Amino acid sequence: MWILAALVLARITGLFIGAPIFSRSNVPSRFRVLLALWIAAALLPVVPKVAVPADAYAVSAAMVGEIGIGLAIGLLARLVLTAFQLAGAVVAFQMGFALADSFDPEAQASTPVIASLHLGMVTLIFLILDGHHMLIRALAASFETFPLGSGLDSELLVQSVMAGSSQMFSTGAQVAAPVAGLMLLLNAMVGFLNRVTPQLSIFNIGFPMTVMGGLLALWAALPRVAGFFLHAYEDLQLQLVGLTQG
Repeated sequence: MWILAALVLARITGLFIGAPIFSRSNVPSRFRVLLALWIAAALLPVVPKVAVPADAYAVSAAMVGEIGIGLAIGLLARLVLTAFQLAGAVVAFQMGFALADSFDPEAQASTPVIASLHLGMVTLIFLILDGHHMLIRALAASFETFPLGSGLDSELLVQSVMAGSSQMFSTGAQVAAPVAGLMLLLNAMVGFLNRVTPQLSIFNIGFPMTVMGGLLALWAALPRVAGFFLHAYEDLQLQLVGLTQG
């Protein structure tokens, strides 16, 4: 019984390592441990019972497989949020804000402020849509598809992660395209003015124009960012269903 509980806890631990919200370093470790134990205690009575591994090597291998299952579920959700952070980094670079960084406690690194703005907004929407509950439901459903100790099929894992990664870059490009396209046109206009009237101090004029134009474009595009995230959230639900139901 204790080995089964340890395997359930290992899968939950994998989810907490890979998933957004649960893996944030500013969440107290004691709270995460207690939450993982509480979820394990709630799932243990309904998890399909399997034969307990006989030796320590088999138990260790089974726990690694359980962590991999939880990690795969959490990673799919993290890739969705990372797509919008990536879009914010592209926009910040186009606006000249690439060096205006803020510390991201989840990534434990400095990120551009526009990327932090996008990430904070989609994280809030993710919580409003009960995305954290969706991850726990997907984890509970995975015990039916992948019984304890069975491990995760490597082909299915690779296909799921690769599909999520490609979708991340596609979504990031779509989110960043309106603002990045406008900034490209604005920079082209600044270059044209520099060629037509070289006597102007175009660097003193161009940078404020770029910043103001980028901020206005960003303000106008933020509602569309939320709309993109709703579509990405629906795609995430389908990906989790495909992963947890084989």
